[in-house]
Amino acid sequence: MRPLRPLLRLARALAIAYVGAALMFVALQRNILFPAPPPRAPAAGTVLEGRSAAGRRVVALWSPRAHGAPEAITVAYLHGNGMQLADCAELAPLLNAEGWNVLSVEYPGYGPLAGDAPSEAALVDVADGAMQLLRTRLAVAPARTVLLGQSLGTGVATALAARGAASRVVLMTPFRSITAVAAEMLPWLPVRFFVRDRFDSEALAPSITVPVRVIHGTADEVIPFSHGERLAKVFPRGDLVRIAGGHHNDLWSAHLDETLTALRGFVGR
Repeated sequence: MRPLRPLLRLARALAIAYVGAALMFVALQRNILFPAPPPRAPAAGTVLEGRSAAGRRVVALWSPRAHGAPEAITVAYLHGNGMQLADCAELAPLLNAEGWNVLSVEYPGYGPLAGDAPSEAALVDVADGAMQLLRTRLAVAPARTVLLGQSLGTGVATALAARGAASRVVLMTPFRSITAVAAEMLPWLPVRFFVRDRFDSEALAPSITVPVRVIHGTADEVIPFSHGERLAKVFPRGDLVRIAGGHHNDLWSAHLDETLTALRGFVGR
């Protein structure tokens, strides 16, 4: 029996390490998914505030085009998990120059909402509240609204689209679901049982009948290009724009011309 004791000790140690890794994933997953940067105030734009249907505080940034008109298309921008409204304010002029108004939505746990707890339910609830501000205070109807989600924001945008929030949807560097991403990153853990915030865009996609454009870099090192490729096929009216050599965070910089061309050909005026 003695020769078995080292093997039993090794098996016990591996089992403890495995359980420890699983517990760490459960405990830290929201810190990983929502790594909010240090809060800073946007330098431009009008801050709008309100309350969501669930009573959460809603904060959004209104950046109208230079010669804004009520009938102009409004792009509702849902940012990635490493951004905040201050970053959206810097991006908005690029979209304003195309003739579009921009409403950027802040997330719980980010920027002026830094004290609020982020979760899938909270993000979608607050984003839905921002859409209500767009309707009631700015008189922008869904027919003149285009959702533009980036990275984490694609999950929020898809959820809003399923609620009829817009006439078109653009998803930049999207994922099929957070569960699918986690399973690819941690194939040795049964993450599907542990993921709290699933953002399952692939499951919602068949119910979304408005046009959807997926923009994805072929060299994306965070969300594999295969996710965008798959999603574009699942949406009933989806299409895919491949950005050759595009990474996860350089579509607005190294591939700006291609990204704007993809938006112009879809968002309209």
